[in-house]
Amino acid sequence: MTVTLPQFLTEAQIAEAARLFEFHGMWDSVEPIRVLVIAPNLAAINEKLGQENDARYLAYAVVHVLSQAGRQ
Repeated sequence: MTVTLPQFLTEAQIAEAARLFEFHGMWDSVEPIRVLVIAPNLAAINEKLGQENDARYLAYAVVHVLSQAGRQ
């Protein structure tokens, strides 16, 4: 299953993740994104995606998407 960021994060959450990504750099942003964006919203994210998710895995996925977007 392919999932896009807007399917589980709001525009504001994506913007905050992007800000953290830019501020901390690629891999150093995983933990701040997990703690500040994913974890506080995990119940809503799980509901949107229809399954239980791991906050760290989702943070890595967000970083991956942001790194790919920066290359284009």
